[in-house]
Amino acid sequence: MNKSRLLRQMSNPDWRVREAAAGHPEATKQVLLLALQDVEPAVRFAAAENPNASKHVLLVAMENEYWDVRAAAAAHSNATQSVLVKALLDEDWHVRAAAAENPNANEMMLLDALKDEDSRVRRAAAGNPNATEQVLTVAATDRNHWVRLVVAKHPNATEQVLLVAMLDKETSIREAAAEHPNATERVLIKTVKDKNLDVRHAAARSPNASEQVLLKAIRDKEFIVRVAAAANLNATEQVLLAVMQDEDSYVRLIGVQHPNATEQVFRLASIDEDESVRKAVAHNEKASIIAKIVGALGV
Repeated sequence: MNKSRLLRQMSNPDWRVREAAAGHPEATKQVLLLALQDVEPAVRFAAAENPNASKHVLLVAMENEYWDVRAAAAAHSNATQSVLVKALLDEDWHVRAAAAENPNANEMMLLDALKDEDSRVRRAAAGNPNATEQVLTVAATDRNHWVRLVVAKHPNATEQVLLVAMLDKETSIREAAAEHPNATERVLIKTVKDKNLDVRHAAARSPNASEQVLLKAIRDKEFIVRVAAAANLNATEQVLLAVMQDEDSYVRLIGVQHPNATEQVFRLASIDEDESVRKAVAHNEKASIIAKIVGALGV
């Protein structure tokens, strides 16, 4: 579209025409600055959101009386340090939260945002995709439950951050740490010994669970934790041999059907007191002929 035409549209009496011009992908700085002075808030908002908005345009938008226009500027992908610093000092929490969420915010800005009186701003900072270990470690001890939960689920959470989360009094936060894809053996060893069933269950089914973690889980007093450990694809021969000692035949049945089951596991299962466990050996193509025969005969 001709740029002079966009300028003419900014004089149109219909605010919807002016809004379309302000949001146009070819809108120039001149068009956007005109739009930010428009009597209609929707036109100003469109200008603040326009992908062509420069630092100068966004700083002008930050002076707007409407918080949603300022929030749009604070959330903009072109927002610079000066725009974000201004936004983090805004009187409205929406604007401060938009700045705290912006991937352009640096570590110092996020640490400052974590001191905000409004938990929604702190939660936005904790959830920033570029949050560093230091930012997440500070946020992990926030007084607000939801801020801490965001940390425990954050993709950037390191072992150190998750270990802090494991000290949390809230079960949901410890469970989130146990379920985290970055959970290490140190984290899972703590979770598998947790007082809460859901947390221990999360550790037992973790794809990161080591042999040591699973051996602890298979000795759990709760059936559901032992089932999760027995079914975990990381289960080694040693884990599965421990599974075959379980008091519950269903847990043992999972062990004999496990893809990692070895001949030693099959031989134990072939003399199991439970018929369904023995039959599982007889029907398992990985088991040796001897184990199958013993399992089938129940001797």
